[in-house]
Amino acid sequence: MLINQDELANLTEQFLWGHAVILSILSKFEDEAGSRTGFPCFFAQNAVRRGHLRFLLVPYDLENSRYELDHLACGLRSYIDEIDIDTLDISHHRPLLVLFEPVSALTTRDNFKQIFIEAMQYLLDHDQRPWPSHVSKDPAHHTWTMCFHGCELFVNVSHPAHVLRRSRNMGAGLAFVINPRKIFDIAAPANRRGRAVMAKIRRNIDVYDDVSHSPLLGSYLLGEAQWPQYMIADNNEDAPLQCPLRFN
Repeated sequence: MLINQDELANLTEQFLWGHAVILSILSKFEDEAGSRTGFPCFFAQNAVRRGHLRFLLVPYDLENSRYELDHLACGLRSYIDEIDIDTLDISHHRPLLVLFEPVSALTTRDNFKQIFIEAMQYLLDHDQRPWPSHVSKDPAHHTWTMCFHGCELFVNVSHPAHVLRRSRNMGAGLAFVINPRKIFDIAAPANRRGRAVMAKIRRNIDVYDDVSHSPLLGSYLLGEAQWPQYMIADNNEDAPLQCPLRFN
């Protein structure tokens, strides 16, 4: 189910779990008492304030012990169809939060890593459009980024097994924050202003989290790898996640 920030009342019985999950996420953007700043990404803060968030709910099939990933693929196609890449505007942009139904048996980082990889592979295997010719299929290449339905994407993975890295914990379940990758070129271009934007967000992360920002964070425009930024560890010592995806 793909819904807008103000459509919680429209949830059907299959997706009622999404009500509490979304309210928990929105609560992260409320002012906190004490020395912490608000959520470190001010672009995300502005999107919440303007009511621009979109949510895609992915239910869990208890009978078959798996997520219904067709909801992910269909909803993401619909989201991308609504985007005009040529007219992206940071002040009107609508980030997508893909929310997976919380399951009591799936609570570890390894659980979330497996679901993340399965979800990305499912998108690759069920993509109805060709991979963009200007984007490498080698995740180590500087032009690689996740693509689906002809659109370059950036996937930020958040999950409740993050304790220190609070900015990558959206509450009870696994969440993907998905944006067209090019919105970052607009928000933080490869110039002095863009570098200042990135530096400010990373300083905010250092205050908000209980661990300094990941050294894996980088800029596509500067040729820095995208895959390691998608799912990062709760510390800055673990090796980055290797990409096991199969590209046709």
